[in-house]
Amino acid sequence: MSHMTRGTMASEQADRNRAPHRHPRLRRIVGQPVLRLALLAAVLLVTSGCGVLQPGLSAKARDVHGLFYIILWLAAPVFLFVEGMLVIGVIRFRGRRGDESEPPQIRGHNGAYAAFFAVPLAIIIGLLSVGEVTVGRVDHQEPNPAEQLIVTGSQWQWSARYVREGVSVSGKTASPKSAGTPMTMALPAGRTTRITLKSADVIHGFYIPGMLYMKNAVPGHPNVFTVTPTRTGVYRGQCTQFCGLWHSRMTMVLEVLSPSKFQAWVHRQQTAQSKTGSCRPSGSSITLTAQHIVWDKSCIAAVAGKPFQITIDNKDAGIAHNFAIWVSSSLKHRLYQTPNVSGPAAKTFTVPALPAGKYYFQCDVHGPAMSGTLIIGPAG
Repeated sequence: MSHMTRGTMASEQADRNRAPHRHPRLRRIVGQPVLRLALLAAVLLVTSGCGVLQPGLSAKARDVHGLFYIILWLAAPVFLFVEGMLVIGVIRFRGRRGDESEPPQIRGHNGAYAAFFAVPLAIIIGLLSVGEVTVGRVDHQEPNPAEQLIVTGSQWQWSARYVREGVSVSGKTASPKSAGTPMTMALPAGRTTRITLKSADVIHGFYIPGMLYMKNAVPGHPNVFTVTPTRTGVYRGQCTQFCGLWHSRMTMVLEVLSPSKFQAWVHRQQTAQSKTGSCRPSGSSITLTAQHIVWDKSCIAAVAGKPFQITIDNKDAGIAHNFAIWVSSSLKHRLYQTPNVSGPAAKTFTVPALPAGKYYFQCDVHGPAMSGTLIIGPAG
């Protein structure tokens, strides 16, 4: 018995010698002022980083901005409580060197259980109430907008058509040799604008951080919202739904201008577009080459009163283009449209005779990003 007792005691002593020595070090580290200061600095750094969120360019954006801080300050106590209890549990109930006894077994507390369910439920109800009010304000569409825009997303660029002014702007898609050019659109400060989002192919996400909310452009399902900018400036945006190869380059720029500067911007766009219709008819056949979602010509011409042939040479692999003739860029009356041509391919179509005049043409798949002027007139 004496031999067995000595053996058991020796085994227990060996186990204690093999026990990790991290607990005394943990107590020393936790008690150091440097660590406490580091933890305090980390908390301040994380919370101060939230201050970079800007109020936004409109009243709706400021509503979202305020909701963010409501959620932050409601979530902060929950985070501190959970993390604090975790730290207390780790330190207070840690295993101690030489203590082989079973720790106290806590069976629970009815008050703690009730608080565990009641407090989060109250927070969730509060967040839902405030959140629904904010969502209602953001989704509310103001009547009688001063401007109306139709913004179309396509792989991989944005285009916008100003309905009342009759002008269009678009970006240039990225290519292996070019990073592309973002679409630059302008809005007047202090005036309500209705924006209709459309997609020509897949889902795209219309997101400008200055607006503090995002809307999707869904094929076959236009989304409409209104915005009244109150802060002038330049705001950059990005497609937020992965839409293909060059999704990351599908960017846009929004300029919020004073009403007088906005009118000047519109006049410059109208002047620039009026200069594209300077070509003259020279035959009965036209060739349009599509590459990187851009036509190689912004002005084409044909003889009045005679049918003419249009050849679409589509060099964009896996992308469909077509050719459509409209009375004007308002897109209220379409005169002709070819079937889609999926690239790489070239097809020729015969367009019926048209009376003399100036018409608007575009690829109806990609909208103003692939548009120009068609001149129908006398030969020469």
